[in-house]
Amino acid sequence: MSRQPSAPPTAGISFEQVAAAAENLEGRGAEPTLQRVCEHLGAGSPNRIQRHLSAWRAARPAPTPPAPRLPESLIGALEEEIVRHASAALSRGEQLAEEARSDAASLAELGEAMEQRLAELETRVATAESAAEEALARRDELQASLGELRESLEREQREARTHREALLQTRQQVEMLREQLEEAVQARLAAERQARDAEAARVKAERSQAVAEAQRDSALAQVREKTEQHAELHKELQAERARQRQDIAEMRSEQKQRVDAMERARHEAQKQAQEAAQRASKAEIRAEALQATQVALKSRMDAMQVQQRQRSLRPTGGRPAGERD
Repeated sequence: MSRQPSAPPTAGISFEQVAAAAENLEGRGAEPTLQRVCEHLGAGSPNRIQRHLSAWRAARPAPTPPAPRLPESLIGALEEEIVRHASAALSRGEQLAEEARSDAASLAELGEAMEQRLAELETRVATAESAAEEALARRDELQASLGELRESLEREQREARTHREALLQTRQQVEMLREQLEEAVQARLAAERQARDAEAARVKAERSQAVAEAQRDSALAQVREKTEQHAELHKELQAERARQRQDIAEMRSEQKQRVDAMERARHEAQKQAQEAAQRASKAEIRAEALQATQVALKSRMDAMQVQQRQRSLRPTGGRPAGERD
């Protein structure tokens, strides 16, 4: 079965929906992370939601860091140093947060483009697989047609053998008729000899002359009739032999054309099947590479979000002594 292309990422999630979900989570005391916002919305592309979430965070005023709670005896001595460290840490944190938001927005846009590209490639893979299945079905049809044509060829060959046997029998009949014709010629010669003998006997016997002439005329008429019949039969046999030769030549020509057409169709089907298989293999390799790239980008984006959360949760006034900005 061919794979169906996956649906493109949902494009209906707006900035207002993401902002409302984040404020709802924040109102309940939960950190509006990407995973929680996605679960709250229940739909939408993670990359698009991340971009809207980054824009919402950038539009919010920076939170005021809580005042450090130190013992009263140290407040006066450390107040200026704490304020300086806090200001420097806040400035650095805002700079890192801005860089992280910019990177997250870029990654979200890149992830959207990658999702659209992946959907297009999956569609192409499905099209290639469909073309490969059609080529295989066409090959099966051609193979079935080839089998039928082979059976037809064998049947026509059997008929040709039958025609050859009939032709051989016809030739044998012609030989028999030729022998009968020769016998008729011999009978005619014998009748002529008898007529000559009768003519010679006419001089000797007047009475036997009329009888001899009647016998001669009757024999000659029979000989002529048989000769004409044999001549007509000989012409018919020659015409039938010519028609059979023409039929055999036409059958051989048609068989050769059918075999040539079947061979060309088989080669074309094999070529189409090979090309379709190659196209499908290349599309699958590209799709796997794009999926691996998207997984790597998502892992990197998750790591940056974790770092951002760690920076935002780190106390601004409790840095260890000796730590540099």
